[in-house]
Amino acid sequence: MNIGIIGAGATGLTAAHDLVRDGHDVTVLEGADELGGLAGSLTVQGTPLERYYHHIFETDRAFIELIDELGLSPELRFHSTTTGIFHEGALHDFSTPVDMLRFPPLTLWDRVRFGASSAALKAIRQGERLNDQRALEWVRRWAGRRAADVIWEPLLAGKFGTRAPEISMAWLWARVHFRTFKLGYLDGGFDQVYTALLRSVEDGGGKVEFGKRLSSITQPDPKGPVEVRTEDGSRYEYDKVLVTVPQPAFAQATGAPSDDVLRRNEYLGATCFVLECDRSVIPYYWLNVNDPSFPFLAVVEHTNMIPPAEYGGRHIVYVGNYVPRDDWRFTTDPAELLEQYVPWLRRLNPDFDLSWVKDWHFSRAPFAQPVVTPDYRASIPPHETSMPGVVLATMSQIYPQDRGQSYSVALARKVVQQYFR
Repeated sequence: MNIGIIGAGATGLTAAHDLVRDGHDVTVLEGADELGGLAGSLTVQGTPLERYYHHIFETDRAFIELIDELGLSPELRFHSTTTGIFHEGALHDFSTPVDMLRFPPLTLWDRVRFGASSAALKAIRQGERLNDQRALEWVRRWAGRRAADVIWEPLLAGKFGTRAPEISMAWLWARVHFRTFKLGYLDGGFDQVYTALLRSVEDGGGKVEFGKRLSSITQPDPKGPVEVRTEDGSRYEYDKVLVTVPQPAFAQATGAPSDDVLRRNEYLGATCFVLECDRSVIPYYWLNVNDPSFPFLAVVEHTNMIPPAEYGGRHIVYVGNYVPRDDWRFTTDPAELLEQYVPWLRRLNPDFDLSWVKDWHFSRAPFAQPVVTPDYRASIPPHETSMPGVVLATMSQIYPQDRGQSYSVALARKVVQQYFR
């Protein structure tokens, strides 16, 4: 078949990689000028680095298997990293079970309840059954009100804002259940995976075209070709099309009515700074900011996992957030936004000064974080669409997960097996 794939992220490129090996003629249309989607990379001192902080867990089997398949296993290392929580003006270690049992803001009994409830989430095998329960209600009942107030509610509020009380417990279960204490990263960055997939597609006779942002998809004759148009005016015809862009983008391209299932799920945007600093900013790899007054959710010092020498001696610090697309943190000029973040970064490290930042990069994505409420599951669209020749494979369909390279790879392989073989 002549197959079109919309989107050159993990799902689209993995599907293309598999389909060219099956002998199909494959073209991937990508709206951006780079590979990877939300795992796309920029370059820091000659080394590729993800625009948004990325790592994998030891449970991410689909992605680990793909890395091995592409011959990149020698570059994959799992690191023992450090985690902290900023609460009421102080930094607290939160990396290990021992740290959690010593966490000063909680009493010993609160710490025990927190640990026991987290262990229960690790033990539950089918977290989807928690879909109809709200996360905050569940953690208040099982982890205790104090642990909910100090740990869980600030994190949910920081991520989902006013929607935090509505978030499904199935979503929180997935965040806890599959996490591992060691985090995986490829020496030289995950860009190697997407470059290797591109090379595989091209070696198999396929191609990837950049700057081809989706405009419309139609199939006038149910037995005829699928027509794809892009915003630059290009027109394509395919026997079959796999769409991997976010659900709202597909809804827009098909002209789906306002009450269509494609329009129901709500997404937050993502904003993320990559700061190239001349010294360390925080003493952890990952710092949760458990203070909803802060304008950002987390600070990740990548070079507390990967040595600064990999980036010309620069200390790489991510400052990330999920916000509505009309929020000031999404719409403000990045240089001005960074200035506004400085006093808050100084609360995390009183010595911090903007002069530490030798260069910086800013990225924003409009559809990065689905708002997973108890109604979310009923709003997940099927892979089969109203057009017989069009298959949808998007991150809303990896529920109760909401994103992740490994789940995207698994999704790609599932739909290729079900709908293209």
